[in-house]
Amino acid sequence: MSGLEAVVAAAGKAVAGRAVREGLAARAARQERGADLTTLIRSGFPDRFVRRSLERQIEAVADGIERRLAVLVEQEYGGLTENDRAAVLHEVVATLEAADLSDRAVMAADMDPVRLAKTLGAGSPAPARQLGEAGARLYDVLLEECLDCLLRVVQQLPQYLPRAATEVLGRMSSVEEQVAALGQRIASGLDRLPVRSLDAPSGTQDDAEFERRYLEHLSTVLDEVELFGVRVENYRPRATLSVAYISLSVSAESRAGRRRVPDRLLFADLTETAAEHEAAPLRVESALGRSPRTLLRGDAGSGKSTLLRWLAVTAARSGFSGDLAHWNGWVPFVVKLRSHPSGRFPTPEEFLSDVAGAVAGRMPDGWAHRVLDAGRALLLVDGVDELAVRHRPAVRQWLGGLLAAYPQTVTIVTSRPAAADARWLGEEGFSPLVLEPMTPSDLRALVRQWHTAMRGSRSLPCAPERLDEYEGALLARFESSPHLRMLASTPLLAAMLCALNLDRGKQLPRNRMGLYAAALELLLERRDAERGIASEVALEPEQKVRVLQDLAWQLTVWGRSELSAVTALRRVEDRIRSMPRVDASAQAVLEHLLQRSGVVREPVPGRIDFVHRTVQEYLAAKQAADDADVEPLVERAHLDQWRETVVMAAGHANAPVRHELLRGLLDRVDEGGRHGRRLRLLVAGCLETIQELPGDLRERVEDCLATVIPPRNKAEARVLALAGEEVLRRLPDELGGLSEARAAATVRACWLINGVDARRKLAGYRRDPRGEVRRELVAGWSYFDPDLYAAEVLAEALLRAGILNISNPRLLGSLRHLGHLMALHVFCRPVDGLGFLRHTPSLRSLRLYSVGEADLDDVASLPRLRQLSITMSLRRSADLGCLARLTRLRRLSLLNHDFGEDLTFLDALPSLDSLVLGDLETVRDFGPVTRHAELDTLSLYGARHLRHAAFFAGFPRLRRVNLSHVDVQGGLAALVDHCPEVSVLRLWNVSVDDLDALSALGLTELSLVDCPGVTDLAPLARQRELEALNLSGSAVSDLAPLAGLMGLRDLVLDGSRVTDLSPLASLDALKEVDLRGTAPVLDLAPLSGKPGLQVVADAGQELRNARLLHSSARIKRL
Repeated sequence: MSGLEAVVAAAGKAVAGRAVREGLAARAARQERGADLTTLIRSGFPDRFVRRSLERQIEAVADGIERRLAVLVEQEYGGLTENDRAAVLHEVVATLEAADLSDRAVMAADMDPVRLAKTLGAGSPAPARQLGEAGARLYDVLLEECLDCLLRVVQQLPQYLPRAATEVLGRMSSVEEQVAALGQRIASGLDRLPVRSLDAPSGTQDDAEFERRYLEHLSTVLDEVELFGVRVENYRPRATLSVAYISLSVSAESRAGRRRVPDRLLFADLTETAAEHEAAPLRVESALGRSPRTLLRGDAGSGKSTLLRWLAVTAARSGFSGDLAHWNGWVPFVVKLRSHPSGRFPTPEEFLSDVAGAVAGRMPDGWAHRVLDAGRALLLVDGVDELAVRHRPAVRQWLGGLLAAYPQTVTIVTSRPAAADARWLGEEGFSPLVLEPMTPSDLRALVRQWHTAMRGSRSLPCAPERLDEYEGALLARFESSPHLRMLASTPLLAAMLCALNLDRGKQLPRNRMGLYAAALELLLERRDAERGIASEVALEPEQKVRVLQDLAWQLTVWGRSELSAVTALRRVEDRIRSMPRVDASAQAVLEHLLQRSGVVREPVPGRIDFVHRTVQEYLAAKQAADDADVEPLVERAHLDQWRETVVMAAGHANAPVRHELLRGLLDRVDEGGRHGRRLRLLVAGCLETIQELPGDLRERVEDCLATVIPPRNKAEARVLALAGEEVLRRLPDELGGLSEARAAATVRACWLINGVDARRKLAGYRRDPRGEVRRELVAGWSYFDPDLYAAEVLAEALLRAGILNISNPRLLGSLRHLGHLMALHVFCRPVDGLGFLRHTPSLRSLRLYSVGEADLDDVASLPRLRQLSITMSLRRSADLGCLARLTRLRRLSLLNHDFGEDLTFLDALPSLDSLVLGDLETVRDFGPVTRHAELDTLSLYGARHLRHAAFFAGFPRLRRVNLSHVDVQGGLAALVDHCPEVSVLRLWNVSVDDLDALSALGLTELSLVDCPGVTDLAPLARQRELEALNLSGSAVSDLAPLAGLMGLRDLVLDGSRVTDLSPLASLDALKEVDLRGTAPVLDLAPLSGKPGLQVVADAGQELRNARLLHSSARIKRL
């Protein structure tokens, strides 16, 4: 036994002996209480056999304690030598020997070993002086461990000793049994003691249970989003966060914020078809998954805090998927910096105080450190900008120290850009991201999700089933008002408009002025006040507005989007000089507005602009109206950049100024000229913001309206819709005398205005047979109560000849009013129930683009169905036997379906002439396909086991063939021999190298995608009817064989080896050429003189002689 082992053994005996001695001494005669353990045992137990049994039990207890101490001494504090650790143990034993461990002392510490250790330590010299810092830490851990063991032993003794004292003489055998039981209880108690360590001073046995409770608590308390600063009177605007959350897009570019954030919402529309064409942005979840440390910057209300709350809730529920799936099982810690205004930031023990104070007291000692050590922590730090400037450097120091100790911690820090530039945490290894403004589809999603989340609210001002009406009405307002849509470019302001729309019974004022005023109040004052964020600069709200409107007017007058910081500072100084009660400097005022207002910002150092152009226009208009500065408004009214400023100036102005402004506009209208119609539309637009018309100008205004109503196009429809009821009552009751374009624009103006009267007027248009009118009637459906609109407007609309496209799931239930519908395409993602099909018995064509868990029985209930296309949202197996009831079915497409090994369901569908099947990797028996000899279209994707050329012998009428991942024996020759009528052939990832066999076909379209064996196009020279050719991913380099294909219109060369376009010079019919992935430098001279040509190229591809292209040609870079 080594010296250290001997010391450990002695310590175990000392602890066990002291524990038993204390138990026996408490019950011994007064004169014997100071005796040693041997004397106490001899006097207490006269029978020598009982004494020996007790001594053996004490030795067993000592062994148990020795084992626990050995683990601590041998595994912890590796920096101490063996002699150092032996010295520490000697000190611990000495402390125990000298300690007062009487009942009174132990009870005073509540039987708590930690408190008892502190009491003992207070009465003895600091161990660090003798043992050093590391030794002192080991001393503390060992002392607590010894006291814990000692108290556990003592707790067992009182249950035994009273019985032993009364029965010792009469029942010696029973005493012996009780002594043995005592030893077992003590040993069991020691086994249950937690294993102590530096990281787990109280053990880890409670970690899992506490973590479960903590995560449950977070999942509950953070799963709620409340709008601060929004004035509502009829309910409390609180929604379930996990339902209301939408994914936002981000940019990794530090200067991304330099763009005027709402511009992409200005001219876009919110219709589903428009949203489908948006480019896919980088979603924040994907970006966060790429870096362990992220500085997330965004303007006021851009969703930073909400995102962190959602991350915390999702982590608490292990609900991440996709790029963040590896975060499941991690523990979130949310630190709100505004809760630490003194500049002292929390240690790991205090991480729970900001959002989980109710359960923080239950946290096991060292638990947060253990989570951090294990690399399972998700640290979410919110609001650098919400701290005083002097405390922000301390955040960087705090994070640096924390991450040095726990480098595996995934950390996300949020701030407004003015408080932290992109490089602010660069030295600490943080990657900067900027939250982008919402896209049109983001805005639509937010409105829908917000209303869905509000269904669970206990204080709704309406019945939950009416929320669809409110949602539709608000979307219609956004659609009709581009500038209102611009205002809603951040989640905060969009949610504000949702809340106000609900509070006011769908009656958001047609006049935008009140909404802009509410938005300014929210941004400038109420939100910070209600979140408890103190202001370092004392400015009244009206004073802030005065300063900002002066800056806005300067930008507008000079036609600029930015001011230099020097100019802005000078304007602020001039403005506050005349303001009483403002003691702050101009620099302090400007900094405060940049950092806290959410209205202006510094996108790059030294340049200042407005976050929202619409707010700039509102404030500039107010400045003009306050100063009665009408002349520049009238002079520039025809300019697009001034339109909104003029309209809102009319709303801000008092009666004399408004009269002067309207008269000036009407005088310009009377002068005629090329801006006449634009000015008339502007006068009509002013009806949105003014409360009354001057009597002497009413007739002239009426003449303007009569000239521009009905609108000529959709753009005019939007402008006129802003005037609301004044325009609606002037729209015609029937469309017969209008051109199709004007009739469609009239329908759009009507549903943009929205409301009961608008719905009634639309009902009068329902029998118009023209396609554009029908499409506009359907487009308006989402903006009204779905049932009422379907019953009153669409039920008798002439939809029989058209296709109804639906991407809004709340419309599906209203299809019961459209029993005559013949063609339906459903784009909702996913469709989990198909019961709506029971009410559409007339359907001939049905396409379902994302079917979830629904079965297909309802599809089979459509007796007239001739065309069916189903794409599963997730690959799964559905019962296809029910399709046998579709006896008239001619065209079938099934994608993302698990077919198993065979396709026998096809035998019950004998009338098919078109068949599209995807995901056929597991299918081995294609016999059911060959039994459909009447097919003229066949598409098989992933048919890896289709190998026999005889397969094609059964399809003499095939004209269109699409194949992917197929390797048929005999290749193209086998296909051509058996199917000579094929005119459209599309092959993806098919083993093809010789195109000679195609000479026997008369092709109009050919695709050879990802067929690297194709190098020689010579056999295509005889395909004189070819109109479309796709060579994407091929090894083709020479286009000479195409020179004689005079009918070729579309050519895709993406990823090929083409470097010379000269052979295309003679192809006058060419309309589109895709050059992506080809040579980095290409000469476009051979494409000159081709009208209407579109050239698609990579963003960095060099295209020479582009100037030679026809004036109508265009280049599209992707």
